Amino acid sequence: MPTFSKRYGYNPQNQSEPVLEDAPSWTRIGYISQILNPFTYVDNDSRYENKEGSPLGIKALIETIGVQLRQEIDYSSATDSWQCQDYLHGLVKESEWYQFYDIVEIVAREVRTVEEHWRRQESPHHAQQITKFGFQSYRRQVNDLFANDNIGWRLDDQGLLTREFPEPLARRIETIQKELADEFEPAREHYRKAVRYANTRPIDPENSIKEIVSAIESVGRVLFPASSTLGDVVKEMRRANALPAHLVSVIEKFYAYACAEPAVRHGAPVPSRVIVDDAEFCLHLGAALIRYLVAYSTRRGK
Repeated sequence: MPTFSKRYGYNPQNQSEPVLEDAPSWTRIGYISQILNPFTYVDNDSRYENKEGSPLGIKALIETIGVQLRQEIDYSSATDSWQCQDYLHGLVKESEWYQFYDIVEIVAREVRTVEEHWRRQESPHHAQQITKFGFQSYRRQVNDLFANDNIGWRLDDQGLLTREFPEPLARRIETIQKELADEFEPAREHYRKAVRYANTRPIDPENSIKEIVSAIESVGRVLFPASSTLGDVVKEMRRANALPAHLVSVIEKFYAYACAEPAVRHGAPVPSRVIVDDAEFCLHLGAALIRYLVAYSTRRGK
């Protein structure tokens, strides 16, 4: 249940807009107490037993953060078993807002590395550790914390922080990235760029739309190798009577929109009028069209 201060709007965490270019102190403290502490232990000291089986040694993690963030480390404190945890907490609490998110990603990568090692052991004990301290557990806890604090970033299945999307689109993004493999790998790269342009700062909706259309075009050219553009793909679809005519028209009109909209696929003498909502809609539509075409390729035994 929400606290008194949250219920009645006194808590500074109650913000109408998602937090993007900030890392509030309460989020940092929550990350330390709820996530970082359980996932770490004092390493390189026989006096400290890692009873819980936590995946990350504090001293090694400090070293990794220092290297990744190009920060000078006070090794007299960072390597001291009595002080290393406080030192790590200081890095999290005192770093620049964007470095805090760097640290969240660094920890994600380290957790994934340990999990890969555990998986190679193929033992029931390590299976339990993966459930408790694996990457998906870390990811879920980070995203729950960020959702509670209205942070507009989410940790994806690759361990990267991306801008929060509506849940249906987020699920579709993950599914598409898994389905676009093998001969569709070029399309997958276009798709990744479309997602990246839509959720990085500054957001670039024009390039996001361009890349999602290119992803569809790439899939279409695999299915119809004689084609050189998405327009040609549409013609081949109609000639082969491969898909329902009205659905082919949807693809045609989507391509026509991208070609006609200033600053998307062609240079224009007028300013762009594309907004973020346009890019998100095109990602929804583009993801659906890609899944439809991939399913068609499976049906025809491509």
